Amino acid sequence: MTADDDDARLLLAKGDRAWSAGRVDEAIQSYQTLAERFPDQPEGYNKLGVVHAGTHDLERASDYFLRALECDRTHVASLSNLGNIYLERGDASTAIWYYSRALETDPEYAPAHHNMAVAYRKQGNLRDFVRHLKQAQRYERSPHAMTNPSRPRDLFFRLGRRLTGIRLWWVLLALAALVVLPRVLR
Repeated sequence: MTADDDDARLLLAKGDRAWSAGRVDEAIQSYQTLAERFPDQPEGYNKLGVVHAGTHDLERASDYFLRALECDRTHVASLSNLGNIYLERGDASTAIWYYSRALETDPEYAPAHHNMAVAYRKQGNLRDFVRHLKQAQRYERSPHAMTNPSRPRDLFFRLGRRLTGIRLWWVLLALAALVVLPRVLR
């Protein structure tokens, strides 16, 4: 790991925190700095695209996703995000093409499977809709998804989902026992 890697990660994290907190201008500034300092890396451009898509500026978002793909034609998030732009515009066929390219690079990328399912649903293709929806759900719970550093924001959400159902009851029961037993044993 180099100092440049650390600088890029810090800028990315700063932008992600700002974006999550709704500070759009600050997020844009961080991502823009990332793109300027590391012009051959796709992450800054992809994140700028995400911000602009989030503010409904789909044309500008599309330009940033394409710029990210100029840096790395296999950048999974940018391929999937560009598919989202086409899906939003009502072009499910082109969206599916981009999701397919993303899945060629990372067959376990759950967001591409999920979005592909949505696109197939819009086309009325229920067989492929169900297949990709199941794959998305499986990969969201996979160890790959849990440890993939490109999706750190999802880590606590996925950990929480693992504690649902019967496991949650065992955790609650254990916590209750820790609280109640010392009082009973006094």
